Order: sequence, then C-alpha cells, then structure tokens
Amino acid sequence: MVDGGGGMSRKAVRTRGRPRKGSELEADNLLDAALDAFAEHGFEKANLRSIAAAAKVDVALISYHYGSKLELWKAVIESFSGEAMALLASVRSDGAEVSSRERLELTIEQLINVGQRKPQFARFVINEVAGIDQSERFEFFHNALTKPLRETLVPLIAAVNRSGNSRKVDPNLRFFAALGAMSMSMANRQFIARFAPVAKDDKQFRKELIAVISAVMCPENA
Repeated sequence: MVDGGGGMSRKAVRTRGRPRKGSELEADNLLDAALDAFAEHGFEKANLRSIAAAAKVDVALISYHYGSKLELWKAVIESFSGEAMALLASVRSDGAEVSSRERLELTIEQLINVGQRKPQFARFVINEVAGIDQSERFEFFHNALTKPLRETLVPLIAAVNRSGNSRKVDPNLRFFAALGAMSMSMANRQFIARFAPVAKDDKQFRKELIAVISAVMCPENA
C-alpha cells in the first residue's frame, strides 16, 4: 500500500491488510459505510463515529484496521480501484483477437459496470476532484485511481484516433471528458431521470451510458 508521498508506511500496511475471515463482513460493511459518508459529506465533514454506527461496528475497529480517517479514506479508493482494474485487466487478457476500438468499448463497458454497482462512488469522485488540492490526498487519489485508469484507457483512445477519420483530439482530453461525463451522469441519475426516463431503468441506463461514453472516447466515424 502506498502513502500519499508514494512510500510505504508500516502502519498502513498492517491496518489496511486483508482482515481475518471472521471480520471480512465487518470490514466490507465499514468500507461501504465510509464510502456513503465521504460521498455525502466529503472528507472533512465525514464522522468516524457515524461511519461506525452505520456499519454496526465499534468505532475502535476503524483505529485497529486503518488507524485514522485518512487511512480509511485511502482504503475506500483502493477497494474501488482494485475492483475496477481487475475487471479492466480481464479485458486485456481474454485472449480474443479484437481491434483497439472493440477493446476500448469493452473497457468502457466494464468500467461502467463497476461504477453502477457502487453508484455512490461517482459522487465521491466529484467531491474529491472539486475539493482536494496539491496535497497528500490529491497525490494518493491520482496514484491509486486516476493514473492506472489513464494508463489503461489513453493508449486505446490514441490507437482509435490513429486508425479512424474522425477529428483528432488529444486522447487525454477525451479520457477526462468521458470520465467526468460518466461520473456526473451516475451521481445525478435521479435528476436526469426527470428528463430522460431511460435513467429510471438500470439496464437501459447502463446501455445508454455505455453508448454515450463510447461516443466521447471513440466517435462513431472513427
């Protein structure tokens, strides 16, 4: 586990390690409750006692496993990032012969799948991007989530750009524009549903969102 400066702390390794079998459910509940709290209130206003109460665990468990609110916040990001990157890695290693465009579309689909399973993470991302500066939290967020996603998606976007006839746009800009659109759409789904009924149905919303994000990252005429 990395700390905000890219190093490794003895405490972080011990506290954010995989819990024993008997406490796995408690740890999962705690991370879910922490994600809800950080998404709703932001890092500064999230309260450890409230998080523990929502997870139905003793607040001392947070200190035991994570040591501090910052380490718990890091664990939330690592949990989501680990799940997302494992799914994206499965796209890269499935052995099938597919084009860069097809691989990018499959990658987008998997990213939306994991985002839809934890829709509150979109609100979490929006809060963090808007609220953190060039600090330990900023560096950790970048290294644990933005960087691996960018390193996976940008080369695919660039390959699609090179192979098509669409207007050439910086692949990094396509990446961040698409990620922003995906996060905002997931975080504001209830509001969007007032104008786009498709957002009321999980399957249809997923299908349409995949189409929209694919259009941003790899336009139809590419």
